[in-house]
Amino acid sequence: MVLSDINNRPITHWSLAAIEDAGNSENGIIFTVDDLGEETLEIDDQIMISAIYKIKASIEARRPHPGRLRLFLGASILISFLGVSIFWLPNALTQYASNIVPDSKAVEIGEVILKSIQKTTGSTCSTPLGERALRRLENRVIGSPSNRIQIIEMGNRPSLHLPGGNILLNYRLTLNEPNANLIAGYAILERAIEDEKSPLFDLFKSMGLKKTLKFLGTGDIDNSDLEYFANKQLFGSLSAPKADTISELFNVAEIPRTRFANHANRSDLLIANDLMAEEYLPILDEVDG
Repeated sequence: MVLSDINNRPITHWSLAAIEDAGNSENGIIFTVDDLGEETLEIDDQIMISAIYKIKASIEARRPHPGRLRLFLGASILISFLGVSIFWLPNALTQYASNIVPDSKAVEIGEVILKSIQKTTGSTCSTPLGERALRRLENRVIGSPSNRIQIIEMGNRPSLHLPGGNILLNYRLTLNEPNANLIAGYAILERAIEDEKSPLFDLFKSMGLKKTLKFLGTGDIDNSDLEYFANKQLFGSLSAPKADTISELFNVAEIPRTRFANHANRSDLLIANDLMAEEYLPILDEVDG
């Protein structure tokens, strides 16, 4: 900005970027270009004042702002950290906790949950012939020594599996059935659910992040948390594993799936060439009842 006298002769010039507002005067605004204020200019023309402020704002906007960049980067890092903490960390810790539980501890947890369930349902059904039949059923449809089938009255819940391998089947599934195809189907269903997701994962998820961290530090779970999980499983909705997972287990066990598919409303499991009675070995024999 060039400053001139009344004869339009240049006196000095100021850099627009260096002009600072030194305060108000009686007639207008005092501007200066040095920190000491030795060289000042009083302007009362509002159009000129507005133009100076507008130009200074434009210059300021074009200057680099390293503080803004640091703020932007800091905010981005914070948002990323919060995203990881909220969305990734809980599932990752839950999965990690469920993977490191020893088999013996999983069995112990499952037994506590079973006792909690029995407070509502009553004891499991057991007779010598029934136990023999269940072992045959296990060998046919599960094939894993860690899984154990038990029969229990569970209201409307057809089946349930617990940490440690226990598979609970509702006593009602055995009533008025000409064969064991239905009960075998639900045993396969629970095996499929377990193959896709460990019951320990659901347990730690129901406990929450804080209590899962406590378990990782101490190895202990409060009985109240196990009782809460037991009720949640007993009265919750039945999981629906993928059709491919269940179908593969039916094929390996060589058991027809139609009876189970109709009972469980799983039309995606129905096939036109399902096994006929003469095409598969009975799951149980007459001695098993």
